[in-house]
Amino acid sequence: MTVFDPNAQQHQYTVVGTFSRPTDAGIGAPQMVLTVEGARPLTVGGGHHEIAVRAAPGVSDTELVDRVARAVPGFDVVTGEQAAAKLLGNAAPDSASLTKFFTAFAVLAMVVAALVIVNSFTILVTQRARELALLRCVGAGRAQVFASVLIEAVVVGAVASVVGLFGGLGIAALLQLGNPAGVHVPLSARTAVESLAIGVLVTALAAALPARAATRVAPVEALRTPLEGKAARAGKLRTVGAVLALVVGVGAGAVSLGVDQDTGAALVVVAMVALLVAALAVGPLLVGPVVRVLSAVFAPALGQPAKLAALNADRNPKRTAATAAALTIGLAVVSLVTTVTAGLEAGQSRGVDQQVLADFTITNAIGKRLPDNLAATLGHIPGVEVTARRASFTGELGSYGGFGMTAIQGDALGLVLRPVVLSGSLDRLGPGELAISKQLATETGLKVGDTVQAKVPLRVVAVYDSQRAPGADLELALVDFAQQPAITPGGGTTYDESLLVKTQSTVDSSRLEQALAADPLFEVNSHSDIKAQLTKPLQGTLNLLWALTALAVLIAFAGIANTLSLSVLERTRESALLRALGLTRGGLRATVMTESVFVALLGAVCGLSVGIVSAWLLARVASTDAEPVLFSLPWSRLAILLAAAVLAAPLAALVPARRAARQSLAAAMTEQ
Repeated sequence: MTVFDPNAQQHQYTVVGTFSRPTDAGIGAPQMVLTVEGARPLTVGGGHHEIAVRAAPGVSDTELVDRVARAVPGFDVVTGEQAAAKLLGNAAPDSASLTKFFTAFAVLAMVVAALVIVNSFTILVTQRARELALLRCVGAGRAQVFASVLIEAVVVGAVASVVGLFGGLGIAALLQLGNPAGVHVPLSARTAVESLAIGVLVTALAAALPARAATRVAPVEALRTPLEGKAARAGKLRTVGAVLALVVGVGAGAVSLGVDQDTGAALVVVAMVALLVAALAVGPLLVGPVVRVLSAVFAPALGQPAKLAALNADRNPKRTAATAAALTIGLAVVSLVTTVTAGLEAGQSRGVDQQVLADFTITNAIGKRLPDNLAATLGHIPGVEVTARRASFTGELGSYGGFGMTAIQGDALGLVLRPVVLSGSLDRLGPGELAISKQLATETGLKVGDTVQAKVPLRVVAVYDSQRAPGADLELALVDFAQQPAITPGGGTTYDESLLVKTQSTVDSSRLEQALAADPLFEVNSHSDIKAQLTKPLQGTLNLLWALTALAVLIAFAGIANTLSLSVLERTRESALLRALGLTRGGLRATVMTESVFVALLGAVCGLSVGIVSAWLLARVASTDAEPVLFSLPWSRLAILLAAAVLAAPLAALVPARRAARQSLAAAMTEQ
């Protein structure tokens, strides 16, 4: 293999093996191991970063540390345990941040699961009304009925928690297969106890409301048809609650637009939670209109099953809305992060388009300085209009201290770059002139017309705001390229050097690449390449968030399947009657699966609506001149979410639909 040294000289090495260590899992871990002689041509200045010493038999670690410290005074000498502790200490903040990040999504999954549990036990209690009433008639008290439901929930929660605990450990272990350097997955007694306790507690709390509902109806009333008055009062309470939550959400959203960024972001979270509460509260009122519209859309293709599915969904609006609630929460979070990510991508792309007038940037892959004659060489290519040298460096601004700065060929500045000028003028930049960023102006109090007494006097001619762009960054301050040596302190470093090239529209990157073919370390990046470098990390983050939120969405679909299974049992005689009247097995399956689609679409529409509104608020709050966040709806990604909901819903209903269709007609008609 060929390896380049810092001077871009090529060196040939032969690969003799591969290695991996658990400590290599992080960024910056060693990718190659060489002998000292083999590594010497690749290093600058020689020397070693670290020397490992092994103790001879009979010599303790502390004794060896003392001996080495006396032999090489002035160096940090520690034992292996101390070095390991330091590494772990350095990693602790990142580990804590990751723990909080993943815990947030675990909480989301638990909330969704709790909604599914509430709905499931509500249906079970309703179906067992006569059984529970009979228990009351033979002497069982309210507390006993409540305890029986709660004990059942605790048992279910304990079993599910054990399965979830070992299932999670198993999945984590599977993810490490084929990766010897992967992270070890430990199982401590504390982790097991906490997981089981949280699972049981959440299940018990979620089942408490249905358990309480089981004790609120008198035995004789429970043996009859449930009272309608309670449903009406519940509807009024839901309406009032939805209005109050909506007022809180709108108020928090409105206030978030007029406060600082951190406070605004917190208020956006409050607004989103309030809007979710409003959507969940008003859900039963939306079921009827939504399923009627969906029935009209699906009926031409599915016929009678679509109409029956709409009637079934509208029969118990509370149950339908509660089933869709879990999906509403999951898709609200997914659509929020998806839309905000699209806004970040759109903002960065627009920022690059507005700031970078050059068509191409030329950089060195290993950060080596570009040849002085490169600009002249490329300037002779037909179609190349302007070339401008640019480099980032650490500059000294007198009493204000050192800052990251950018030097650029001042007479070509306005032709290749166009930052957002907040005050002053920045079409060109000459000797003795300085442009400063908004951040630096805030930190130092400098303004247009001020003079900085550096090694050479520098007059501030402009204050700007800029977009981060690889190969075209403007850092905190901007000076003419010829001015750089005068304000670079001793030992100052130059980095991220590039050549900005503006061409005619007929020139493509291949012509530049041909001129640079002699040096394989030259990189030619177009506008689209710069945008891709900026948006690629965002896409990776979005994929991670999708994967994490997928757990909550899967739980929501499991809730849909569970609710439909219980509903199928509840409608056994009704399904048999429909079969007797001519509905085929396929028609019955289609009815159950279409009902699942209607529930999923109700949850998806509510979730996407809340997520998109919250994303609009967050985009307004988070957007700045330097890093704009545009409200841009990612239609293709949102369509994928909606399509996934529509396609996953029939899969969730597959088992309930199959069970409904397979039941014997005679047995179903005689079932009580």
